[in-house]
Amino acid sequence: MSSAHRSVSSGKNPAIQRFRDAASGDLPDLMLAEGVRLVAEALDAGLDVVEAAVSPRLTDAALKSRLQERARTFLDCSDDVLARLSALDTPQGVAVLLQRPRLEERALLGTSLVPMVVVAAGVRDPGNLGSLLRTAEAAGATGVLSMKGGADPFRDKAVRGSMGSIFRLPVLHGLDAAAIVAFCQRHRLQLVVADGGGERAHTQVDLKKPMALVVGAEAAGVPDELLVAASVRTRIPLQAPVESLNVAVAAGVLLFEAKRQRSGA
Repeated sequence: MSSAHRSVSSGKNPAIQRFRDAASGDLPDLMLAEGVRLVAEALDAGLDVVEAAVSPRLTDAALKSRLQERARTFLDCSDDVLARLSALDTPQGVAVLLQRPRLEERALLGTSLVPMVVVAAGVRDPGNLGSLLRTAEAAGATGVLSMKGGADPFRDKAVRGSMGSIFRLPVLHGLDAAAIVAFCQRHRLQLVVADGGGERAHTQVDLKKPMALVVGAEAAGVPDELLVAASVRTRIPLQAPVESLNVAVAAGVLLFEAKRQRSGA
């Protein structure tokens, strides 16, 4: 059983503010996950459940039982309280506060001899960042660096957008351009920058080497410091008049090309 089991029916309970603060990224050690599927993914990934809130709306008895066993604090809430602490328009009766993973930077390299780290440069929309995390995991990236000034990958919208990938994929947030360059030098990664003005198409670039792939937001693009430091700047040939792609789509094109090259296909 959890270390503490409490019933919550008051709309003024301090737990409501804790869950809201976690949703907005104001609790630096915690992140919020909501809904049956996402909470189950967090449990499957072995994350530490700091606090779980469940209301009668949750009909999945097995999930409730797992939370009672795993959560440090288990809150048996009314539907009204759950709705107040939820960041969803239609709550599913379950929300959890999870301990954010504490990682050393080497975790982003995984166990592969040819690491493939994704760098999100200035991706400010949390939904797009979440989709980028999902794409990175699907293509076999070993980790993600989210740069300072971009969206927090541990905020609720990014967590939902990742559809659980944030729970499994090593992610570090808050590095600046100089730190990214230094990271690549320390770990001998070629710095590949996706750039519409790149000199070579993505299918003409050697993506089999250990690398950090930098993708930027459509509007702002990639910081000049990374463009200058790039080992190679590559472009995705687009049919006119389209000039750019959503960051998660662009990353998918590049990452799956890297996967194809590495598989020898």
